Amino acid sequence: MNVIVLDSEAYEALKTEIKGAVKLALREFLQERQIGINNDWISQKEAQTLLPYRSKTSWQKFRDTGAIVFSQSGRKIMYSRSSIMKYLNSNIVKF
Repeated sequence: MNVIVLDSEAYEALKTEIKGAVKLALREFLQERQIGINNDWISQKEAQTLLPYRSKTSWQKFRDTGAIVFSQSGRKIMYSRSSIMKYLNSNIVKF
């Protein structure tokens, strides 16, 4: 076991440096998260977390009927997060 001894001035400087690094990392994380939330186009995998249908035929049906807005470039299909939320909200069952 190694023991490291710091004088109080060095300890305070280390604390300040660590606090600044944590703040910066947290700020960067939150900015990345905000960009992801603001981006309306999401992948199939992300769409399946919002609307838990797993079969390809179910997602094809959503596309064919226009229930969910999508965009396709080549084989890559992206779904509109807002249209999925609109679909979910339009199918609320109230008792």
